[in-house]
Amino acid sequence: MTDSLDAVRRICLPPFRHLIDRLPALRVTDVYEDPFEPYLYQQTTEKTWDTDHFTAIARQRGGPVLDIGCGRGRVALALAAAGLPTTAVDSSRAATTALRSHLTRHTELAGLIRLVHSDVLDPATGLGSGFPVATLGDTAVNMFADHRALTGFLTRVRGLLAPHGVFCLPVLTEQALATYARRNGVLATDFTDDHGTRRLLFAAMRHDPDGPYFSRTLFLPDTTRDGRGEPVSYLAAVRERLWTLTSLTPHIREAGFEVTESIPVVPRDDALGRIDAEILVLAVA
Repeated sequence: MTDSLDAVRRICLPPFRHLIDRLPALRVTDVYEDPFEPYLYQQTTEKTWDTDHFTAIARQRGGPVLDIGCGRGRVALALAAAGLPTTAVDSSRAATTALRSHLTRHTELAGLIRLVHSDVLDPATGLGSGFPVATLGDTAVNMFADHRALTGFLTRVRGLLAPHGVFCLPVLTEQALATYARRNGVLATDFTDDHGTRRLLFAAMRHDPDGPYFSRTLFLPDTTRDGRGEPVSYLAAVRERLWTLTSLTPHIREAGFEVTESIPVVPRDDALGRIDAEILVLAVA
């Protein structure tokens, strides 16, 4: 890796912009299997801005907790560390395999986490029901670009809760949209993957006020080598719908929820700007 990211920008970014303009964007089918996931994981793994509040709410109401879209287990592990029995569900086999492997090395947590590899939207998924608390970590609700799918998801979660249960759902604030609007451009950075290899990463970021949406096109240049030493380049695109309380409210009501509490939080405050969010506590209306 170069010692100067400014040099990387001068050398690599003009061809990268040309590449992004001409190649079709490819949607990653399972983010936990692609080479960008270790970078994304490193951005979130140590953060507790949501888990601290999830834990406090769950302690008040008791378990078990349903952790939806558990991924590698950031939220579920925090809940288990607080002594809360947790059902963790994710449709990604790679993610649940990674979490299961982690639990084999941390048996003190394994007894508190029930891990389910399945789609929470599938009615046949044996999750049970009557959960006092359900959680959706980070601002993962932004992955729902389709309005009907979002309402269906919220309706499904409501059916999994106890009569007086709550769903903890972080969303961005209206002020955060301005920060995303300023993030247009290209970022060059590096990260260490799960095998200890440092990789160079480019990300072209673009804010679209229609929606609003935020797009990230990630690219690893062909200096990356596969297991046989052959050069490989990777391209992946993710487009997120930036939900706020205002835009989410009609879907909350249609799904039979009401907002009983809003907790201000700051998921990120760095060189790219401060991101303000709020954890919505939804209860059955």
